[in-house]
Amino acid sequence: MKIYTSKGIIFKSLKYSETSIICDIYTREKGLRSFIISGVRTSKAGSKAAIYQHLNLVELISYDQDADKLARIKEIRLDHHYQYINTQVVISSIAIFMLEVSRNAVREKEANTELFDFLENWLMYLDSGPSAHPCIHLLFMLQLSNELGFGPMNNFSQINCFFDMMEGSFSDNIIPEYSLNEEESKAFKLLLEINRDQIMNISIPKSLRDVMTEHLITYFRLHISGFRTLNSLEVLRSVL
Repeated sequence: MKIYTSKGIIFKSLKYSETSIICDIYTREKGLRSFIISGVRTSKAGSKAAIYQHLNLVELISYDQDADKLARIKEIRLDHHYQYINTQVVISSIAIFMLEVSRNAVREKEANTELFDFLENWLMYLDSGPSAHPCIHLLFMLQLSNELGFGPMNNFSQINCFFDMMEGSFSDNIIPEYSLNEEESKAFKLLLEINRDQIMNISIPKSLRDVMTEHLITYFRLHISGFRTLNSLEVLRSVL
């Protein structure tokens, strides 16, 4: 059987038996793949299971199985040792939220190197400092929506001043359940106009940030079928 080498992001690990796990890894070379890993949940395995913790950036050598079947990993190692994601509560909470959004949104079982590099870059960015701006998760979601093909259009004007989540653009009227009010729409416009290097220049009150987070989750649900409830949301709210 052919083998391949790839970078990967550990999306999820689940107990499979007394000694095994099933692990979903988003790989740079093959997209989202599922693996069965045997013998990692034993006393003799030591710390082998730790490498399969969610969020980890790894490099693996795997047998090239069909995308819809469980594959086996020949070799695996950590590609990056986190400094702040594993030690700072706020950074960790943001990273876990970002991962859960990504797990819900990314389902491709074929290579998308640009998307992989985008996600890897964001995790490395979060791990580059001991603190993060409280709006950083909002900017991540907006940029991820662009990567996935349903990014909002920034056509804000004095007339088109209400963001329509269904259409993904600003409109001149409010549609119940799908439109942001004027204050929310202005904050949305502000986020659309900045990048990570500029985010320290903006300030959005916590109450509005919380509402904007809910709106962006709704936006993802409207554009991604089956987008699930985010369990990490409450923890994120408590730390930001």
